[in-house]
Amino acid sequence: MATHMEGDLPKRPAFGTKGKQATIALNSYAVSKFPTLAINQYDVTIGSGSEKRALIKKIWFSDKLQSQFGAAKNTVLFDGNKLAWSITLFPFGDRLVTTIDLDEGDGREARQGGRPARDNKHRVVIQKSVRVPLQVVEAYVKGKYRMDNDVLVGINFLDHLMRETPSKHFITIRRSFFQSAGRVPMERGVEAWKGIFQSVRATEGGRLTINVDVATTVFWSQGTVLDIACRMTMTGSPEDLQTRFIKEHGKGPISRDLRRLKRVSFFCTHRKHDSEVRRKTYTIEGFDQNAVEYKFEMKRHNADGGMTSETLTAYDYFLRQYNLRLKYPQLPLVKTRKKGEVFPMELCHIQEGQRYPFKLDERQTAEMIKFTVQRPTIRMEQIKSNVAQLDWRKDPILSQYGMEIDTNMIKSKGRILPAPKICYGDGSTDRVFTPRDGKWDLRGKKFAKIGAPLRGWGFMIFAPQRNCDENTVMNFIRTLISVYIGHGGQVQNKDPIIMYADQKKSVGTNIFELYKKAGNQVQAKPQMLFFILGAKSVQPYNDIKAFCELNVGVVSQCVQSRHVAQAKPQYCSNVCMKINAKLGGATCFLDKSDHPLYGKEASIIVGADVSHAAPGMNKASFASMVGSTDMQGSRFAAICNTNGLRVECITTPNMIKFMTTLLRAFRQETTKIPMRIFYFRDGVSEGQYQQIINDELRDMREACKILQPDYHPKITVTICSKRHHTRFFPVDRNAQDRNGNCLPGTIIERDVTHPTEYDFYLAAHNAIQGTARPVHYHVIHDENKMPVDLFQALVYNSCYTYIRASNSVSLIPAVYYAHLASSRARAHEVADEGNTIVTTTSGGERETAGVAEIRPLHDTIKHAMWYV
Repeated sequence: MATHMEGDLPKRPAFGTKGKQATIALNSYAVSKFPTLAINQYDVTIGSGSEKRALIKKIWFSDKLQSQFGAAKNTVLFDGNKLAWSITLFPFGDRLVTTIDLDEGDGREARQGGRPARDNKHRVVIQKSVRVPLQVVEAYVKGKYRMDNDVLVGINFLDHLMRETPSKHFITIRRSFFQSAGRVPMERGVEAWKGIFQSVRATEGGRLTINVDVATTVFWSQGTVLDIACRMTMTGSPEDLQTRFIKEHGKGPISRDLRRLKRVSFFCTHRKHDSEVRRKTYTIEGFDQNAVEYKFEMKRHNADGGMTSETLTAYDYFLRQYNLRLKYPQLPLVKTRKKGEVFPMELCHIQEGQRYPFKLDERQTAEMIKFTVQRPTIRMEQIKSNVAQLDWRKDPILSQYGMEIDTNMIKSKGRILPAPKICYGDGSTDRVFTPRDGKWDLRGKKFAKIGAPLRGWGFMIFAPQRNCDENTVMNFIRTLISVYIGHGGQVQNKDPIIMYADQKKSVGTNIFELYKKAGNQVQAKPQMLFFILGAKSVQPYNDIKAFCELNVGVVSQCVQSRHVAQAKPQYCSNVCMKINAKLGGATCFLDKSDHPLYGKEASIIVGADVSHAAPGMNKASFASMVGSTDMQGSRFAAICNTNGLRVECITTPNMIKFMTTLLRAFRQETTKIPMRIFYFRDGVSEGQYQQIINDELRDMREACKILQPDYHPKITVTICSKRHHTRFFPVDRNAQDRNGNCLPGTIIERDVTHPTEYDFYLAAHNAIQGTARPVHYHVIHDENKMPVDLFQALVYNSCYTYIRASNSVSLIPAVYYAHLASSRARAHEVADEGNTIVTTTSGGERETAGVAEIRPLHDTIKHAMWYV
């Protein structure tokens, strides 16, 4: 269980009361008997402390080391790295220093040529660190004891206690356990596995609970390295792979793809004396010359006892030594990590159960979504099956420590908050109405706020002309204009510029030509440029967005040629919401009666996110922040920047720049300065809550002082998270939608929330497919002291105002917008690579040296919703 040391995090002021009561089954299970023993924790250092987990495991479970634990051997828990626990003291006292020789009694053969085997001795130090009575955890859960290091140690121990038995039978990744049964092959040499997630939680109601869910992840497929290389590079056969590699001279896409195999473990089967039990595993370091080019000196004993040597190619060696004639000698050899040994791809077999750490491509993502999506009833049955597999009642370790768990799902009393009334513009059918089931129809609706009249605009077509001729484009434009006017939009120029991109010119050159022509047509700066793309791809989309937003300062809209050809009114309505937003408008407002901020002192809603590059990519993290610029909280300005390398907190320079920019934007648009700030932060783990208060809140206050020395707004900080495994299963039929999910507005404050702090789970949307994931909101600083019902209404009702949708969304829009802005800013980074100023800021963990800032937005669109 991830948790944090308590500082001044606010306690739950009260439970909410608004809404209809509903019984919700949760995928959490109550600990019915709590272990009350005292546990001894030991620090473990094996070797240098940086050995691979597989070696550490082998040393730990060696007969010599296990014999040191005496009668305590059967109750010792080990985290596989640096910590061990036991309910009884070890016979060696508080400290053990010993050496484990893994070759002892193993019958290891001397190497060919008489060379001695490599030393396989490892120093082990075990030092007692602390003794903790587990009663302190129970007292903490019941609200009778404050969080301290003893509680942290106890909860960490319980988490490992729950993992001990499953880890012996499953492939373990943190708190998830996987078996290969039911795996599904995917594109590019990987496969999807389902497993079991299990975590210990201290929860409201004075008890510990076990959260159990379905886990899914992607593993490398089994097969030879050659098989996987063919699949990951999308080559039809080993012959094709070899041909392409020869043509690329080891410097093309094939080589780049092969780099992903670095650190993957494999074994070989060509050595006849290697039994399956003693089979040696290797780790890929990279790829070397091919088997014909690679040469080495091979030494042998001659008849008179001396030594002779000869130069052999790898191809000749395998032929002579193992009578193996390699089929694909022109492919690169696999080079191993430790000693640089090399092996042919066709002889290397990928070890089962290795997680694939890279970002999935578009097709893999689609396959993974299909694999993971489960209707609530199916997911509930899978969770129950997982509990049956864990079989807590027969777990010998749990029994020894005196822990018992109820196998029935916890049923909690939740509430379904009422949907807010939302407002569209004058002339709308049902101008003010209450949506049902979190969605509504845009037909007959005028936007609540109409953007600037559309006068200077133009279309550029990047799709092939045969797929998107001019008549097709003109028909789409006519439909788009008609639909936009129907929603209240104003179009002063109904004959925009249309031109095809010149494929011989750069994207920027093409855009600038469109920009000039659209401007000349109306003798003014263009307001918006449209681009028709042939397929959904990162390029030229990123280039288009970056050039428009950084170079010429104009908002843009991309559409796919297949949608242009169909010209469906519903699709055009969706595009019109974006057009209106980018021109300064808003889709809908909350009715005054359902707006918690209406009539109060000026308030700004701020959303922020820090995102990181995909694993394996040494790219900068990105911080993004949005702030409302109107009194309704419907329009948001955005600002982004790089944020160091995997730095979790927004750096001090970024936070001060972001907040001063957004506060000035609010003041410029409303002529008021906000006296209340509601800050919603995504991407933060429980262990970082105090850091957000210590760093980001401090910097936010500093930004306020810079804006105005006597400016002291009240600030509320709320962490929003979807990265959890809590799921809702409504028991009552009238609390379900047609798919069995909970209705929008379902909120849980008991049984799975924090024992004492101010948090809740809210499902605000109508899930299209699968099981809905509620958002966890945790208030970690609260100066505004808004009543609980009012604050929950602020969060839920805001979900109906997402500017590019006609439905409620799962997450408060301010954070959604921060996600969108961060994603778009990645395009700015690519466009500006190598042409930025390197900055260095100090501050411990918030160091950002060596990371280049992105260029700022063009001044003309900095308050626009350019990112939607």
